[in-house]
Amino acid sequence: MKFSSQLLVTSLIGLLFWSSCSKSEEGAVEAVGEEAQTGSTEIQLTEEQFKTMKMEWGKLHTGEFSEEIRVQGSVQIPVEGMREITTYFGGYVYDLKLIEGQEVRKGEVLFTLENPDFLRLQQEYLEIKSQLAYLKVEWERQKTLAQEQISAQKNSLKAGADYEGALAKAQSLKKQLALISIDVETLSPDTMRSKISVTSPISGFVEEVIAVPGQFLPSAAKALTLMSKEHIHVELVLFEKDAAKVHPGQLVEFTSPDRPEEILKAKIYVVGKSINAQRQINVHAHLLDEKEEAKLTPGMFLQARIQLDPKLSLAVPEESVIELGDEYFILVQKSKVEGGFTLQKIKVTPGAKGKNYRAISSALALDSTTLVLVKGGFNLL
Repeated sequence: MKFSSQLLVTSLIGLLFWSSCSKSEEGAVEAVGEEAQTGSTEIQLTEEQFKTMKMEWGKLHTGEFSEEIRVQGSVQIPVEGMREITTYFGGYVYDLKLIEGQEVRKGEVLFTLENPDFLRLQQEYLEIKSQLAYLKVEWERQKTLAQEQISAQKNSLKAGADYEGALAKAQSLKKQLALISIDVETLSPDTMRSKISVTSPISGFVEEVIAVPGQFLPSAAKALTLMSKEHIHVELVLFEKDAAKVHPGQLVEFTSPDRPEEILKAKIYVVGKSINAQRQINVHAHLLDEKEEAKLTPGMFLQARIQLDPKLSLAVPEESVIELGDEYFILVQKSKVEGGFTLQKIKVTPGAKGKNYRAISSALALDSTTLVLVKGGFNLL
């Protein structure tokens, strides 16, 4: 009898436990909400749940939001800031002591060039210059004799041609000497020289050194490459599909690898008109604050965001947008009932982000009076 009593008690306890579990599971099913049972977009929320889960309401806003296009780019120097140092006449290179990266000033001597032909040009100029005065006087004399019919007209014409020819040669030699920085106004037999100085046309730095001391540098051969950082620009690479969205005047925010936390700003200046083989287009932008150009190095890689034209749109607090797989939803207060709220799940398409807000669009009509669940909505879906 004692064994039978124990068996009966054990059976009763098991029956009570099964009954309790069945009720708990039934209650859990009921707690899932109306949406899980019927497929409805409505969710019931009690005030106790609202407070326990520290939920908050927020309102829809209407404002201007700008979408962004993320692109890559680099720091470039425009062509007017680049100089290839060549010479009009060949010569032997001397006094070249520059190294790559060295700063140079406009007018500073870069190196000297020596060639005996420089002496010949100076000699020819001095010789022809000394003859000009005589040839001019002779031409005037022959014109007078021809007018008085004392001398033949052809003598006057020949004297005039001799003078004009000498004058043209003198002017040509004068300009050639100017190309090698020799001032004919101070030129004399005592100041003639076979070595000339090659000076920097810009202030900047040496990008590349090609010539070496003692080398014979032919005419038009490149000796150095200089670059000026007085003005630099940001060159961005834009894909073809985004080309129609971008135009001059739009703002660009970018960062450099060595200062990822520092955001610099620029404005689009030129958008390319042709697409390359990679289906890309170049976009040029100038920094808003030119003083910040000193922080950039030509060739530096950049990560940039182009701010597109702002559009008027509805927006919600960013925390209220719930991502489920590939879809986005918000929960709005449909009605307030006794002891709680009725929420409606609405599918939205998120857009540009603003400060703490995100633009949205929806097939349903929404306005600024709509209350949106800002916090805790993910736990209900």
